[in-house]
Amino acid sequence: MRSIKNTLFVLCAAASLNANAQESKGYLGIGFHTACPQSELKDIKYDDGYGINLSYLSSRYPSKSMLNFQVGMQMDFAKMQSKKIENLDLSDPNIIGTATITATNSMYATMGVVRLNWGTDDDKFVPYVNFLIGNRQYNTRQRLQLDKVSQNPDYQSDTTTRHIVYTSRLHYGAGIGCSYRLNKSFSLESGITYTFGDKGAALPLRNIKQVEGTSQVDFSDYKIVKTDMLLINVGFRIHLFQQYQTPLESTSSPTTAPTTTRYKDVNTPRTSTPTPRTNTPRTTPSTPTSGSTKSSSPKKTPISTKGAGAVKGGGKG
Repeated sequence: MRSIKNTLFVLCAAASLNANAQESKGYLGIGFHTACPQSELKDIKYDDGYGINLSYLSSRYPSKSMLNFQVGMQMDFAKMQSKKIENLDLSDPNIIGTATITATNSMYATMGVVRLNWGTDDDKFVPYVNFLIGNRQYNTRQRLQLDKVSQNPDYQSDTTTRHIVYTSRLHYGAGIGCSYRLNKSFSLESGITYTFGDKGAALPLRNIKQVEGTSQVDFSDYKIVKTDMLLINVGFRIHLFQQYQTPLESTSSPTTAPTTTRYKDVNTPRTSTPTPRTNTPRTTPSTPTSGSTKSSSPKKTPISTKGAGAVKGGGKG
């Protein structure tokens, strides 16, 4: 989440540098989409999700022609639904209370994009067609979390298994949409994208079940299906410019200082005796983040459910 916030800050900062240039030299985009499984992925009732996408498009070629094209890249992320299985017994009898397993499906893709536009930078409405090819990944992960964390200080509060069922496949497809230019810096966009994917392992949340009479969770009921996906997107695009700000004319006389003194303070002589550096030990112990252990803190015992734990079934494709 922090990386997404930093990316948003960079995009907005870039947009504030909109100077006097009339022709955009590139476009940064951010959008929000609904992810809708299609074809065989929809038939097994793989869950829908919501996510964010980031993209970059080059300038238009040819720039003044009504029919022009752009090239670029797009990344999209989507968190699908989650399912909780509660009141699970743990393998260590010294742990107080029970645990909860949360299973989550997610999706990630990186695509190359070629866009055909019918319109120039001077037009308000510009319809477009996208052609995409790249890689799309589907992942099912599990998080095992203690129900009574404060009463078990010597144990890890949670344990995450990332690739219970994992699939990475080639995807290709197309999309249509329309952009509306608000001003020199921003455009709004709306569109749909459909990508076709080869067959791979996919696990609907409805197929994840607790083994009767045990604390085991069965993840083995995955299906080998086509991984087609439909994205319904709305967002905005930032127009970048070749010249970001107009240089101010200076009335002062040009400096005659040599270039070799640019980073040297000639008025302050350097002392020949270096100041000794004092290392002050930290008196406040650092607090380790969840899932990590620092050398200054005692290692906490990992947790697991009673029995064999998660039943994976080898669902990687």
